[in-house]
Amino acid sequence: MSSQNNSGAQYDKQHALTMVAVAAIAAARFVGYDGTHATSAGGVHDNQGVSETAAAIGDAFSAITGYSALVEASEAIAFGDYVKPAADGSGKAAVGAVDEHCGRALGAATAAGQLVEVQIVKHQHADVEV
Repeated sequence: MSSQNNSGAQYDKQHALTMVAVAAIAAARFVGYDGTHATSAGGVHDNQGVSETAAAIGDAFSAITGYSALVEASEAIAFGDYVKPAADGSGKAAVGAVDEHCGRALGAATAAGQLVEVQIVKHQHADVEV
């Protein structure tokens, strides 16, 4: 059962991988294939997973890649919203759209800085046919 009735303090980690930070990584952020915070820019900056811990440049860290993870919100997010990495490159979750997202909110955040459980999916882009 999803956590829509939960305060956002849980997640269901089913898969993870080890990455090496190419830039400083904060915990609970979307991370790209290139070892930096993810953006909606595409390519190696697309979301690969969500960082479990912070990491300095050159440090290894775990990124959750399967089912759900807690992500820090960049704005208010409602239960069920599509989410994507914030445009500022912080890796925080922002409200997405059906054709531009990398997850779905399984909880809610009423303000920036709160954690929200996100179901992780393959990054979708408006200009890319699947």
